Amino acid sequence: MAQRVCLIDVSGFAYRSFYGMPSLRRRQTDGTDLEIGALFGFCSSVLKIMVKFRSAMYVAACDSSRKTFRNEIYEGYKASRKSMPPELATQMSLIQDACHNFGFKIEKIPGFEADDIIASYTRHLGLRPGFEVIIVSSDKDLMQLLNCSQYESTVRIYDPMKHKEIKEEDVINKFGVSPDMVLDVMALMGDDSDDIPGVSGIGPKTAAALINEYKSLDNLIMNLHALPKNKKNDRLKLEIDKAILSKKLAALKDDIEINFQYTESPVDGISQFLEQYGFHSMLSYADRMIGNAKY
Repeated sequence: MAQRVCLIDVSGFAYRSFYGMPSLRRRQTDGTDLEIGALFGFCSSVLKIMVKFRSAMYVAACDSSRKTFRNEIYEGYKASRKSMPPELATQMSLIQDACHNFGFKIEKIPGFEADDIIASYTRHLGLRPGFEVIIVSSDKDLMQLLNCSQYESTVRIYDPMKHKEIKEEDVINKFGVSPDMVLDVMALMGDDSDDIPGVSGIGPKTAAALINEYKSLDNLIMNLHALPKNKKNDRLKLEIDKAILSKKLAALKDDIEINFQYTESPVDGISQFLEQYGFHSMLSYADRMIGNAKY
């Protein structure tokens, strides 16, 4: 039987929980109120994942800081992104504590994003037979990891928002190309959410059409001279350096050194943690979900 490893993007879950849950406060022994709405949502979401993918090792991939190696390449990377809301920032240590008590292996590597950690685990385990790697995320950037032809083990992406597995046809519907060409499309179209510039005037449809025709950004560059003369192609020729830069920014770092030893995540700390924060309704729900597992 394959050893199952589930990779969790902690920040992604935390943000969705924060914006998807109303404010929830718990009175502490010193009389102050502690905001725990995002924590509640995080625990609820993660428990649902744990019952769907049982008997697994869970890895919690965390962002270490806003500044990464990509900022050294391009100062404008994520420059317009707002800081984490203070009400969520105060809960991140609680969420990390939840990961610890849920039995997750916590990975936080200075200079790299959670997506890079997930990519490195995926490559490290995917190239070795005997694993089932499940990336739990709805982040479109991670779709580039579904280039399954290179893997020896099973690699899947599960969207916790839509409660469905993301398959190759979903990637094609999203980007207009197969997973192995997603990065080249992103290089041309850029990404406003991360301030990745791309080429001016080239959107998803044009980017997909170009990459489907030329199969890669490198091959497109080699054939720039043969492109029909029009405004978009003229702009592409002028800004091809931006496409090259954008590909570097969008590419996930998949060769970070990781120290991996498979250990199924223990669940014996879940009950006490939920009781600590008064998540009593979740206790019975967790019992039904995890079944005979003792926690």
